[in-house]
Amino acid sequence: MDYQDLVKRFSLEGQTAVITGAGRGIGRGLAMALAKAGANIVVVDIIEENAKNTAALLVSKTGIKAYPYVADLRNPHRAKEYVKDILGECGKIDIVINNAGIQVRKPALEFTLEEWNSVLNIHLTASFAMAQAVVPGMIKQGGGKIINIASINGVIAIPNTIAYTAAKSGLAGLTRAMAVEWSRFNVRTNAIGPGYCRTELTEKLFQDPQRSEWVMGRIPMKRLAEPEDDLGYVAVFLASEASAYINGQVIYVDGGWLAS
Repeated sequence: MDYQDLVKRFSLEGQTAVITGAGRGIGRGLAMALAKAGANIVVVDIIEENAKNTAALLVSKTGIKAYPYVADLRNPHRAKEYVKDILGECGKIDIVINNAGIQVRKPALEFTLEEWNSVLNIHLTASFAMAQAVVPGMIKQGGGKIINIASINGVIAIPNTIAYTAAKSGLAGLTRAMAVEWSRFNVRTNAIGPGYCRTELTEKLFQDPQRSEWVMGRIPMKRLAEPEDDLGYVAVFLASEASAYINGQVIYVDGGWLAS
């Protein structure tokens, strides 16, 4: 294999990637990595300003096409409507990254069913609904890639995150089920399971010295994941032909947490 063949296998040039929750944090890092690999990006976010800001950043840094798209994934039944709009704008969808999510932190005995449903709706149900809406188009064009953003919380449980833990466990199973059903259409489904990542949300958590000390003590590499450098290029790998025979897997990017 020569160098050009290697580059070609990792290239996403000419492809269109839809990334939910891409207005900030992990989603923005994923979007930047895929854009650098050549993909055009649909930046899906519930906050219009965040979607527009990320899209503008991608264009200025990489020169690719970026489309801000406002969607409320708390209403997963609108997924087909969202996908129809995006296809009308972009013409095709080659890659979907289901990244959008929320967190509710409180003891399990204090959780309301409304809070439980809101967390599962966005992490799990919306991921299924978006994939279900996109796959028919992928089948027509000969294939595609779905990447779900899981978590180490799908394997381990941390107090006060019962709905999130259940949703991420379910997302790992959903990933396997999608892979089994849609492989015959050349649609590959995998997931990335981040550990603690450096984002605006986790910065608030790490203002608590006790929590910060506990987390860093659990990570063998003694640092947090970076959205683009540590997670984004794993997404590029899974979206590219370099990972052509990887299917139905969750790749944990956690600095060694689950191994320790």
